Amino acid sequence: SIFLYVEWRFMKQTNTRAMVETGFVSTIVAMLTIIGAVMPFSAFLATMVAPAGISIIGIRWGSRYSCTSSIVAFMLVALFLGPLIAMSTVLVYSLPSIFLGEAFRANWSFRKLILVPAAVLLSMGLLQLVFANSFASVDFITLGQNVNNELKDAMIESIRQQSIPQEQIDTMIQQLNYSFAQAERMMLSLWFCACSVITYIMAKLVSYIGRRTNTVHRELPPMDTWRMPIWGAGVLAIGIIIIYGLSYIGYDNSLLKDIGMNIAFAGSFICLINGITCLMAVMKTYGVNGFFQFLILFFLYTMSPYGLVFYGIFDMFLDMRARFQKRSL
Repeated sequence: SIFLYVEWRFMKQTNTRAMVETGFVSTIVAMLTIIGAVMPFSAFLATMVAPAGISIIGIRWGSRYSCTSSIVAFMLVALFLGPLIAMSTVLVYSLPSIFLGEAFRANWSFRKLILVPAAVLLSMGLLQLVFANSFASVDFITLGQNVNNELKDAMIESIRQQSIPQEQIDTMIQQLNYSFAQAERMMLSLWFCACSVITYIMAKLVSYIGRRTNTVHRELPPMDTWRMPIWGAGVLAIGIIIIYGLSYIGYDNSLLKDIGMNIAFAGSFICLINGITCLMAVMKTYGVNGFFQFLILFFLYTMSPYGLVFYGIFDMFLDMRARFQKRSL
């Protein structure tokens, strides 16, 4: 009945088949969201699988039907779990899903397909924080800080229980505190990078479901073919100049330093992705198995993430893929 009312209220001319599919998918989206919200270990159902259904509706029938599906799913979740849960799940992920469906439908470039929904997802997350703090009296910032402190205390306690010299323990704890302090200052760029990763996973899921339902015939490019733009290294350089240039000239401004750190992290993330994809392309050229590729990349990232960043920069300027490809022939 909710779906029929929304259709009657907002659509003058409707397609009967589109209405039926939208209602069916809206019910599935609501069910998956409720399951993901009630069972924490299945939260991915509410944050990734359910939004993919909204995108599929947008690809098949257009944005107005995906908007209708989002409204109906929001009403159903709010009816069973309350508006706060509906706002933190359906409301946050519905708009990025609508943009993702439109990206597939309009055949956007891969870069635009990922970055635009990621920016929308970040904006919706910030809007949720403002709305919850202003109207619902829920302080997510303080809650996040408490979780952060609990995680840091647990890690410090695990370090102290190790049978190593006290000087080494003190050094590790100091490094841990420094890392957490840096992460808090770079939270905006960290959040955007996380939104980009979530959007990519959602896009892969939409592409898979779309091919299975004969809706989407577009496959996302494999990671070993990705090439990050060369201006990513320039973004990293600008961030480093802002951070250390202010100290060099004796101008201490915490806000500008935070901006520089966020810019530098965004640039380093771009270079890191380029380094990882470049190594994947090189290992694929030499016939390395996918499982061993994962092990090698995991080991390199764990031991020296900065090495992958520098390798990504080298590839941007020197085209390391072409050089190794010539040697393998």
